[in-house]
Amino acid sequence: MRPASAYLCDDAPVADAGPAAHPRQSGGRIRLSGRVRGELKGWLTLDGEFFMGPRYVQLLEGIAETGTIREGCKATRMSYRTCLNRIREMERALGTALVVTTRGGAARGRSQLTPAAHTLIRVYRYWRSSVAAASDQAFAQVLTR
Repeated sequence: MRPASAYLCDDAPVADAGPAAHPRQSGGRIRLSGRVRGELKGWLTLDGEFFMGPRYVQLLEGIAETGTIREGCKATRMSYRTCLNRIREMERALGTALVVTTRGGAARGRSQLTPAAHTLIRVYRYWRSSVAAASDQAFAQVLTR
């Protein structure tokens, strides 16, 4: 999406951006085009409680790509223990397994995502891209007002 050409004027009803946002000003106007963009975190909730966010999806995708929970954790920069706890929390909340593991030994341990986990990733990614597109469009409309 191309950035909207917009200026923030002294009389514009825009929330304070805080002390970190002090770009060069010219005559009470600040050029926003190409500099300011709306970003959304993208969390899912289950019964009103946080359920999963982008790092959880990265974890599941990392497990799918590498075949191990430990390697999947590296993508999220979370500890192995934290990753195991997050997986267990998601599985407990959903009431179904998301990751199936086989123990190590001579054949080396492996982890695989269940069909439910693949569905969850697909739903999250589709929802997140739809939300991002709607957000970009709404932000562009706000800038052109």
